[in-house]
Amino acid sequence: MASGFSFLRTQFPGLEKTGEFAERYLYSDSNSCLFKLGLLCEDIVNKMFDFDNIAMPYQMKDTLVNKIRLLENEEYITEDLARIMHRLRLGGNEARHEGTDSLQKAKLLLPQAYSLCEWFMQVYGDYSYQHQEYHLPTEQAEAAFVETAKDKAEEARLRKQDNEKAQKAVPLPQQERSKTNLQAANRRPKTEAETRCLIDEQLRQVGWEADSTALRYSKGCRPAKGRNLAIAEWPTDKVPGNEEKGYADYALFVGEKLVGIIEAKKWDTDISSVISYQCKDYARAIRKCDAEYLLGQWQDFKVPFVFAANGRPYVQQLQTKSGIWFADLRQSGNIPRAMAGWP
Repeated sequence: MASGFSFLRTQFPGLEKTGEFAERYLYSDSNSCLFKLGLLCEDIVNKMFDFDNIAMPYQMKDTLVNKIRLLENEEYITEDLARIMHRLRLGGNEARHEGTDSLQKAKLLLPQAYSLCEWFMQVYGDYSYQHQEYHLPTEQAEAAFVETAKDKAEEARLRKQDNEKAQKAVPLPQQERSKTNLQAANRRPKTEAETRCLIDEQLRQVGWEADSTALRYSKGCRPAKGRNLAIAEWPTDKVPGNEEKGYADYALFVGEKLVGIIEAKKWDTDISSVISYQCKDYARAIRKCDAEYLLGQWQDFKVPFVFAANGRPYVQQLQTKSGIWFADLRQSGNIPRAMAGWP
């Protein structure tokens, strides 16, 4: 099966090879997949510095985290791109030092690495490149992939070739480069999986324990006294229009009590109407076996609060485009509304 990163071949064959190896490691060695994705991010950041002859301030240590911060501060990248870079960086660090071996995390980060590469291609490679949908590799029954000495030498050769191209490029004026980069970033499609990562980060900032790759019902995560948990993929009974059992994207627990349900959507989805169908459906469909977690029941709702989110910021002048919508289901007259942030 052809690599999803093959679109890079003509301009950045080194990036293509690293992306290809990340895909080939996905199921057999997800830890190595995460390491390769971290390497891919590092290569992109370093190439940006070379393409535009960006210098690190003397008072800043020359590290990847500081380079990403500088690119964001100087408006070479948007906040959402910086977040992707930091996720890939952290995933690579964890793989290098801790041996996370996380298939779920690798599946989450591969499409984001692909999206970052598409953006990089559009602004530093082929300006006419058009977005193509990414599909995760399918699990194969063949033997596990292991890089040979020849594979490693070829990847190193192609990465060096990419670096030399970037170093020879004529830098653009910063204002022109920033404008081009931000325009491409604003056109970049953002997946529901990327939204999940963003929601995780937002929830953690206000005190919830949230990690949709690790804190999942399917991995044994359950409510616990003294913990404020956002448990991902909480199972429910059937919901209208779905013959199978449902799964709420997040169930919010204060201690052992279920206080909220979150439905996550893609960045470009307007979520004001999601409250009225999916969120309320899940609030009705809490399983009987989970009755011990309930605070009460209000009409046919078994959860007091529901949220819909797409990761976008709050915009007071255009609330229907805001990223968090909330409804208090305890009284039938309560109207859904946009929120400036998570509780």
